[in-house]
This record gives sequence, C-alpha cells and structure tokens, in this order.
Amino acid sequence: MTTFHLDAPFGFALSAAAEFYAGFTSMGGAAAKRDRSLELSFLTDGAFEAVRVKLTQRGDQLVVEGADARVARQLSRMMGLDADGHAWRALGQRVPQVGELQRCWPGFFTAGFPSPYEAGIGGVLSHRSSMRQANALRQKLAVKLGALGVVPSPRQLLAVKSFEGIPHQKWDVLHNLARAALDGVLDAERLRALPQEFALEQLLQIHGVGPWTAAHMLIRGATTQDVVPMTEHRVRHAFAHVFGRPASEYVRAADDWRPFRSWVSILLMRALLRDGLWSAAKNTSWGSMLSFQLTLSRAASTGSSAHR
Repeated sequence: MTTFHLDAPFGFALSAAAEFYAGFTSMGGAAAKRDRSLELSFLTDGAFEAVRVKLTQRGDQLVVEGADARVARQLSRMMGLDADGHAWRALGQRVPQVGELQRCWPGFFTAGFPSPYEAGIGGVLSHRSSMRQANALRQKLAVKLGALGVVPSPRQLLAVKSFEGIPHQKWDVLHNLARAALDGVLDAERLRALPQEFALEQLLQIHGVGPWTAAHMLIRGATTQDVVPMTEHRVRHAFAHVFGRPASEYVRAADDWRPFRSWVSILLMRALLRDGLWSAAKNTSWGSMLSFQLTLSRAASTGSSAHR
C-alpha cells in the first residue's frame, strides 16, 4: 500500500465525514478523527484484509495514506465521492427542508459501512439487543478475533464454533453471512448494480437474515445513493418531524429526493438524533412495514427465517 489521491467532488468536506465517523459507535475503534485527518480501519473488498488508512483533504484533493487503487475505490463508495456534488446542492435548493439539513451539516454527503458484510454483522448483533450491547460485542469480536480494531474476516469467523456473549442462533447467522461474503453474495458493487427489490431478495436468501438487516446491508453497507429505507421506522418519524407532514407520506415525498433518497434519509436520521427524538421514536410502529414485508414475502417463503 502507498499514498493515493482522490478527487473530492464539489461541496464535499472531509471534516464533515470525519465528524460523523468519530461518533459512529457501530464502527467502534475502527474510525477516529485526528486533527484535520480521518483514520479508518476496515476489511478490504473481496480479500477481506484488515487495513488502516489516513485521509487528509487538500483543496479539491483527498490524500489517502495506506491505500491502493482498490482501497481508494472502496473509500470513494463509503463517502459518496463519485457523486455529482452540484446535483446534491441543487436538491437542497429545490427542496427547502433538505437544504436546511445540508446547511446544518455542510459538506456532508454520506458515510457508510466499509461493506455489506460489516454492516450485516452489526445488524445481526443488534437483533433483540440494544445498540450499546451490539457495539460492545462487535468490539469484543474485533479484539479477540480481528485485527486493527476491525471485525474478523469471514474465514476468521468461520474458524470459531462459538463466541462468549453471542447466542448460538446469532452465531449461526453470522456464519451464514460469512459464507455469503466468501461466495460473493455480499459484494457491494454487485448489489448496487441490481434493482433494489432483487438485491433485497438475494440478501433475504441468507438463512436468518430478515428485512431490517437486509436493507441495512444494502443501504448502509453497500452505501447506496438512491434507495428508500422501508424497514427503519425512525426515518418516517424523522420525516414527519422535519417536513411537518404525516409519516404516511414519506415514500411519496421521497420521489422528490431522487437520485439521493438514501442520503436524505440519513440526514433525516441525524436530525432526529440532533433534536433529542431518537429514543422517542424507538417503539413507533408503521403500517407500511407490513406492506414492505409482503412485497418481500416471495423471498422470505423460500427459506429465510423470521429474523430482523
């Protein structure tokens, strides 16, 4: 690995991504803000090797230490560096509420997990557990089995039959994720190239993976730009809060956010946290969750168990 340079799109600020990652507890010690730089540790696409990189912004260039072209592409996906910054700015001018959120976090595009595999581990661990418990288990996995503060690779995970603190059922699902990753099912670029419904159906074929974790792997793991989160009830609560409209109008309103529906949804979630409404939205249920699950019933009926 060596030093690599990436073009920063119009309006992008590394400091905004660094601020997000610094508070991104789901990645634990794998992300750190250092002065004007961002340090990230993660598993590389395909090879699943643990790497640590340091990013610094110099004008319209990002200097990435410890990366090759493959790792640079992965970083570009994680932070939305291949997007049209002018189009993102224009959306905020067209939709006032989006513009207000953009001004609240200037220079922020998106900040995803390094891969669907890493996102999936978090999704499985958080099933019927608090995020605090899930994050603690993730860090324990990283320390005991992984390297550089990163979760274990699929092969490292499969080499262990059980893990203290993780129920056998969850451990079995993690093994299923690991096998899917080695088989290429969780390849981020492949998932991004598929229509949303097909990508979700394929993820639901992984035994033990339910609609929430499947969507989490696609939207936050593959870092999609234009997929509407349908299984995260908080985003609907956030929409009602920010837009002052009924939550039932969320999906229809999201049509106006194309081609950045995923990005806007992340900003909405940040607004919910900013305004102290995260916990209040925790137990809110939404009727359209049922319609989403019915849409995916064909995939679920082929063998995926009713998991998160």
